[in-house]
Amino acid sequence: MTKTSRLIHGVLLVSAITLSVTACGQKGQLVGGATPQATIAPTPTTVVQSPAPTPTPTPEPLLQKKIKAFYSDQDEMKLIEKEVTISYKQDADVYEAALNALKKSDDPKAIPLFDDLTFTSASFDKAKGELKIDLKFGPKTQLGAPGEELFLQALKKTVFQFPEVKSLYVLKNGKQVDSLMGHLELPYPIKRPN
Repeated sequence: MTKTSRLIHGVLLVSAITLSVTACGQKGQLVGGATPQATIAPTPTTVVQSPAPTPTPTPEPLLQKKIKAFYSDQDEMKLIEKEVTISYKQDADVYEAALNALKKSDDPKAIPLFDDLTFTSASFDKAKGELKIDLKFGPKTQLGAPGEELFLQALKKTVFQFPEVKSLYVLKNGKQVDSLMGHLELPYPIKRPN
């Protein structure tokens, strides 16, 4: 609603109230000779000013960190390591931001293995050093045995670059599974290599 239309509505409202109060104040003819009741004098009304627009909150500055992200070569034969910068709101979000970095690549020779996959959750238990992630696969995530091997290597190398992560629990659609794609056994949990 614009300022002009609010002003018009306000003027119309004040006029309507004034007319109804004035009409109520007319002395009526009462049947039976009864005395009319005293009328209440109209109270002055004020036009309500529209509140000042609330300023939009400035977004919190994002934290940034350089990490290593891992991709496949074009033949799914080896991992390609790239240094990328991730952005996140708070320290607890760093793991999910690192995992999401695996979903895209600006190098045509570094093929993302995670592009059709969603990380539905990533939670870290600081006291135990345990990172739990839940994956939701899209139709293009199903890889052959070499692709699944690279997928697991990329996942491990990404999370274990954070020294506080001692073990990784991987769930698929909220459930513990024996294999992510049916080719390789998935340890539960995956322990940090020595």
